[in-house]
Amino acid sequence: MSVKAACAVVLLLVVVPMAAFTAGCASRTPQTPPAPPPAEAFEAGRKAYEQGDFAQAATLFAAADTPQAKVYLGQSLTRDAAKKAFAAYEAALRADPGQGDAMEAMGLLLANQGETAQAKPWLIKAGTTGGLSPEALLRLGDIFLAEGNCREALAAYDKAAAPQVGYAPAVRRLEAVRGLCGGKAALASGQGKAARNGATEADPAAGLYGQGTKSGRTGASQTPAKQKPGPKTIDLNDI
Repeated sequence: MSVKAACAVVLLLVVVPMAAFTAGCASRTPQTPPAPPPAEAFEAGRKAYEQGDFAQAATLFAAADTPQAKVYLGQSLTRDAAKKAFAAYEAALRADPGQGDAMEAMGLLLANQGETAQAKPWLIKAGTTGGLSPEALLRLGDIFLAEGNCREALAAYDKAAAPQVGYAPAVRRLEAVRGLCGGKAALASGQGKAARNGATEADPAAGLYGQGTKSGRTGASQTPAKQKPGPKTIDLNDI
């Protein structure tokens, strides 16, 4: 056998096994499963959404790619982000149960989701611990107002609208709610006058936020003063 023929044989012996090995590898490469039909993807997405698996629901709604699925996609993404934020706040409170910022953030997150019954105690506890931001005061005031509790609603709005804070949405809300709540507006008006006169503490009888500290942060008592109930329901969209 010539040298040239011998080299060809050796080359053939090398190439054939390599080709077989490559073919074997290619056959083992996982194939991406085909996307389910839009109707199936949508129904599977709804099931995942109802089970609280918002990440999977978002994937399925994106695959469905219908106008209705796009709406659910947006809701899934929002709920997934809220779920992750909620877990982060819970972790912060496990590490430091007195973390007022985490309490306030938890309350605002729940309020934004419409879970006002759960949001309220978090916001009150945050106020007791170290105070509330003007935004949180506004949201808590809205919760009180929806319950018909004019005294506490006005006190919360007034705190956020005080000159040293001057939160514009609270100023607008305060003016509107004074008319809705009638005589109970006198309570918040008295607090506002005290703040404008440089008082460092509000009247203790002035509702949940009448226990303000000298730092101007909002405090909260555990037992609100007895009062005549305000309007049972107030539509905040009317303000």
